[in-house]
Amino acid sequence: MTQTVVILGAGWAGLPLAHKLLKYTAPKTSLKVFLVTPNSYFFWNVAATRGLIPGEIPDDDLFLPIEPGFRRYPADAFELVLGRAERIDDAASTVMVLTNAGAARELAYTHLVIATGSRLTSGLPLKPLGSDEQTLTAWRALQNRVGEAQSIVIGGAGPTGVEVAGELAAKYGSTKTITLVSSGSKPLLSDGTSSTAHTAGTAGTAGTPSPSLITTIETDLQTLGVRLIRNARVTKDEHHQPPPNAAGPDASSASTLASSPSPQHHKLTLSNGAVLTTDLYLPLHGVQVNTGFVPPHLLDARGNVRQDPRSLRVAGTDNLWALGDVGDAEPKQLTVTDAQVVHVAAALHAVLTAADGGGTDGGGGGGVEVPVYVPEKKTMLFLALGRKVRDGPDWSVEAVAVSGGVGSRGGGCLWIRRRRMWEGRG
Repeated sequence: MTQTVVILGAGWAGLPLAHKLLKYTAPKTSLKVFLVTPNSYFFWNVAATRGLIPGEIPDDDLFLPIEPGFRRYPADAFELVLGRAERIDDAASTVMVLTNAGAARELAYTHLVIATGSRLTSGLPLKPLGSDEQTLTAWRALQNRVGEAQSIVIGGAGPTGVEVAGELAAKYGSTKTITLVSSGSKPLLSDGTSSTAHTAGTAGTAGTPSPSLITTIETDLQTLGVRLIRNARVTKDEHHQPPPNAAGPDASSASTLASSPSPQHHKLTLSNGAVLTTDLYLPLHGVQVNTGFVPPHLLDARGNVRQDPRSLRVAGTDNLWALGDVGDAEPKQLTVTDAQVVHVAAALHAVLTAADGGGTDGGGGGGVEVPVYVPEKKTMLFLALGRKVRDGPDWSVEAVAVSGGVGSRGGGCLWIRRRRMWEGRG
């Protein structure tokens, strides 16, 4: 009997997992993989912090077609379903999908993998927003506003905020005013104590960037001309349309970025009482997980899927798995995703091939021993602050500083390896 694996999400977790199952597991058992995503293109958003600058990276290098990579597999082993999950019935082992064409489709599964990722709380398109059209429309609007703005304020000095500030300053120099608002005393530190986005540098405790890395990044930003505002948050954003014929660049808040082409300016109130005016405000702090379709009993209080940290199964289930940002087992950080993909691929391989060989659990996997997941002990941080400034740890062949998504040292580049996994060659 054919077993089915339904993977929800075709991002950094779901896409390489689908390739691994089709490449290694499908030849050894009767298997069909359904990959459910509203996007027919994969957003190579590790390069988005530079790509938001008009003309820096062509769309064809950022938005890559998904379907051609699966043509190498038997047609009856794979189906790309363009749509989004509406609800999961874990008791019946079915998921209801609303296709992009507007039709409801129920998929029955032997195993279900939730890998739908997250989005920025602000709604900025540095992560997919929905359909290809929605993401591309918002992306091009953002590029236009970046190009036209004379002053830009970035809210949040985590890795994304730091990279965006550095890339903008490196590109535009003194022709634009770039301001980075940090809630901590230094970039990458929140309230001066803990790291933003759970990243780590070359030393120090897990989740805390090393003092030397923070100092280097701070110095690089200042050298590039970034204005740093410390120990403050943006607490209010008032945006307005300038009067007709008024001088000033086009800008928008995240909430109207995709829908309104009209110029806007921003009046920002900070937690320290200061007030800033700017052409463009980019709030780059906070993410929301895409789990609105998941039954509440499978979620924690913050909307994360509850995982068994030893297996990455959804807690209390045998045939549900969670990968990447949706889960609660690890920080929401791209550099941990590879290990999760490798583990779940191996676990599913063990369960699916055991069931095909006469296992007694019917493919659910409850009676099959799977490997114990071992989290990556060295959490890595990579930053590109323009084409000439790259900061990151040097203690591992995987720890390669990145410029535009391409490794600048050695052959063990993490992002090249990710590209191989995305293409199904890893």
